Amino acid sequence: REKYLDATRGLGKLHEDLLRHHAINCWHINEFESAAMWKLYLKSEEGVAIQSTYTKLKECFIDKERIYLGLVRYIDYDTEYIHEDNNTYSPFVYKRKSFEHEREIRALVSRDPVVKGKLDLSQETIAHGLSIKIDPEILIERIYVSPSAPDWFADLIRAVVSKYGYDFEIVHSKLNETPVF
Repeated sequence: REKYLDATRGLGKLHEDLLRHHAINCWHINEFESAAMWKLYLKSEEGVAIQSTYTKLKECFIDKERIYLGLVRYIDYDTEYIHEDNNTYSPFVYKRKSFEHEREIRALVSRDPVVKGKLDLSQETIAHGLSIKIDPEILIERIYVSPSAPDWFADLIRAVVSKYGYDFEIVHSKLNETPVF
């Protein structure tokens, strides 16, 4: 029993070490703007959300980095398990059922630390993120400004977008406005 527990702890440590060799970028996929997502992920009054599509996300990368896209599957970890599906990246596209409201798509970069066919955890990690080149004109369909942001912030976003020569539609979210009955 003790050997089993040691092996399990060892696998847990290996999993943590391997995570440092992967970078994940998460996107919410929904037909409509989400009040819940603004509340969960905006830490101040000012913020923006980029509207895009799966196809545009897939096509916007101009980096030489190999990027995998996957729709997140939400499971009950007590009764279900992660299906490998002959894909080593499967564990990166599973989350607990309680996060199902996030409806995520993930972009994943993996730099597996394998040298000459052997695992080498001394390889440089990407734990602090990566810069990935994209074409914003392909990616961005529209930019939403937080429903709680002051007007000056929406004006600032418009000015910055214009300064860099883009003409993206900027929408100041109306989620906080009282509906007309």
